[in-house]
Amino acid sequence: MQQIIYELLKTQIEFGMHRCGDSLPTIKEASLYFLASVDTVRLAYLRLKEEGYITLRTCVGATVKIRFTDEEIRENYRHYFSSRRESMLVFSQSAGMLANFVQWFALKTATGENLDELEWLAIHKEISPIYRMSRQIQLLYSPLGNDLILRLFWQMFLFFQAPLVSIRQNLQQINTSDSPLLDMIRDVREKDFDALWDDGLMTAKSYSDGLLKFYEENIPEDNGCKQSGFSWSIYKKASQICYSLCMEILMAIQAGVYPVGSYLPPPQTFAREKQISLNTVRRAIALLNKFGATQSVNGVGTRVLPPLDGAVNCDFTDPMIQKRLLEFLQSLHILAFTCRDCARTTIDSLSVSLREQWLQKMERVRQSDLYDAVIYISNEMICLHAPYPVIRTVYAELNRQLFWGFPLRNLHGDREQTNLYFLPYLEVFIDALARADAAGFSACLEELLIAETGFVARFLSGLGIKEAAELVLPSRVG
Repeated sequence: MQQIIYELLKTQIEFGMHRCGDSLPTIKEASLYFLASVDTVRLAYLRLKEEGYITLRTCVGATVKIRFTDEEIRENYRHYFSSRRESMLVFSQSAGMLANFVQWFALKTATGENLDELEWLAIHKEISPIYRMSRQIQLLYSPLGNDLILRLFWQMFLFFQAPLVSIRQNLQQINTSDSPLLDMIRDVREKDFDALWDDGLMTAKSYSDGLLKFYEENIPEDNGCKQSGFSWSIYKKASQICYSLCMEILMAIQAGVYPVGSYLPPPQTFAREKQISLNTVRRAIALLNKFGATQSVNGVGTRVLPPLDGAVNCDFTDPMIQKRLLEFLQSLHILAFTCRDCARTTIDSLSVSLREQWLQKMERVRQSDLYDAVIYISNEMICLHAPYPVIRTVYAELNRQLFWGFPLRNLHGDREQTNLYFLPYLEVFIDALARADAAGFSACLEELLIAETGFVARFLSGLGIKEAAELVLPSRVG
């Protein structure tokens, strides 16, 4: 949150929304806009002060210190948008596949109090768009009980919308046009959820069209400009080496690189090959032991345990394990919200040979007697072959988090019971791929992921993980 606030205000200053001598919101006001603690906002302001953007004085507050000429401001945003031309234009065409269902569901289930505040924000255009939109994101997505969804949409907002509304010349159009959110709030109050869906699609298209027009009128093409793409990380900190190593080892176990009963390489080997500290490796292995994936024996090594025994061997009371399991659940939750559009678009874009590869993988799942792998295989194919980079980026990160579900492999019972549960889904997937039925495949995948999210949420709630109990499961009308 500190980084988000810093980036938002820095962009506003560099793009001329806040000029030299202008006052920024007080720390207390900013904490209300961003639903952040006063201390978090203060740290963001202190960083802006240290870098020479603002002055910060008791009783006076924050004042913009740095002075940019009109030409420097134009150069700042021209450089920013030139370096993101390819990624932003593609992003604008594809982000709706990640956002449409979540936005529709969040509005459909919003409380009357939240709708009133959303409406108030949409009407009061004297509030800077960046602060209005920041608050709207919080109001819309916080009630879903998944902070990963909130962080994902924050990152999407920062990449796409925030820069556009940080340019003064765009304000006139923003302030003279009616907010599409008002139409969507009206749809919710009238319980016209089909119209809500259509208005959401129209809003996404209007943003895409607006961005294209902005580029055509303001940003000259620079073929030599180095391009920056959209990025997103599950973790709040930039570097989580211990967790990354755990993930790599879990993925290697799943792939058979380290078979059940075999021993992992010594910690010194991991430290040397990954160029990380020995202490980091030992922390990662300790976490794998608590997960029930491995067992370390003094003087012998670290042995790989059977995956189906994970629930027996896992220390579900450990706070770190509970946190990783919650990340698994929250990742499933996002996949349940987004998989339908993403899977359908991916299948429709595949060549015959790639679709055949996907079908063959599903056939191998049926032959392997590990039917629960259909979830991993489906999301992996979207991660690898979705036609849009933003979807591949988000799915690559989410798919990695599914490996934290290692101890929950027998959630549906023993192997026979698990296979009986997943078999109907597997048969639909195989049949749909054989007939190139993207709509049938994606609808079935959504149904499965919603059901799995519910199973995991109830299990983790039973462990006393309150965040799991607060998760709101998606559902569709009709």
